[in-house]
Amino acid sequence: MEYFTVFKYNDSLYQIKDALGVLSTLVVGCDKALLFDTGYGIGNLKEEVKKITNLPLIVVNSHGHMDHSCGNYLFDKVYIHKDDMDLCIEHNGIERRKRNLANVKNINKLPNGFDEEAYLKQNEGNLVELKIGDTFDLGGIILEVIPFQGHTKGSIALFNRQDKYLLVGDATCPFVWLFLKESMPVSVYIDSLKKALELDFDYFLVGHGPRLFPRSKMIDFLKIAEDIKLEESVPVNFEGYGVDVIYCYTKGKMYDQNDCGVVFDPNKL
Repeated sequence: MEYFTVFKYNDSLYQIKDALGVLSTLVVGCDKALLFDTGYGIGNLKEEVKKITNLPLIVVNSHGHMDHSCGNYLFDKVYIHKDDMDLCIEHNGIERRKRNLANVKNINKLPNGFDEEAYLKQNEGNLVELKIGDTFDLGGIILEVIPFQGHTKGSIALFNRQDKYLLVGDATCPFVWLFLKESMPVSVYIDSLKKALELDFDYFLVGHGPRLFPRSKMIDFLKIAEDIKLEESVPVNFEGYGVDVIYCYTKGKMYDQNDCGVVFDPNKL
C-alpha cells in the first residue's frame, strides 16, 4: 500500500501528499534540495524524498501545526520562525500524535510495519530559528523567507523570484482557518495578502490540494477577506479546537476548493 502520492510540476518542483491529505513541497536545485513541511510523520517522508533526489536536504516548516511538523523527527534539523516554535512543540506532543494515528487508522491507511510506539515517543525535532529575509541557495534556485501571518503568528512563505512562485503552506488557501487560538485577527491576514501581492509571482502552492494556483486566486482570497460580513456568514463547528463560535464567509459553495472563503472567530474580526 502506497502511503504517499507524488505530484511533479517540473524537474525542480514536486508536492508529496500523505494519506491524510497534507502536502509537503520539494524544491530541487543543482546543489541542494529543500523540503517545505514534514506532514504528520506517519510513513517515511525522508525515504520518499530520496526516491526523487539524493541531494543534501534543507527542511523548513511553514508553521507549527501537527500536520506540517510531526515528521520533523525524521530529519537532522528543521528551520521554523521563532513565533511558531512553542506551537510546534505543543503540536508534537503525545496526545496530538495519538490523534494522528487514530485518524490514519480510521481510513485504513496505516503503513504496514509502522512502529506506533516509537512514533508516540517522538517530538518536534531539532528546531532552528529562521528569520524573515533569510535565503536558501539551492544552486540555480534561491528561496527567500517572507512573513505571512494570520493562520498563525509565525507562518511564513518561501518566494522564488526567478521562477516567480510562492510556497505558502496554510498561510492562505481556499478556506483559510483564522479561528484557532493561535490565529491572528483577520486584519493581519489581509495585510499579509496585500504584502504578498506586492511580489512579482505568477502562481503559488498551498498545503492542502495539489495544484498550481494562479496569482489571480490570491487576489480572490484578498477580496473575500476584505468583504467579510458577519450577518451573511454561516456558523460552523469544528470539535476539539477550544473555540465555541466559528463562522465561515464565502460567496461560493461552502468548502469547495474552487471557491474561496474565510473560517473565522468573530472576536478576531
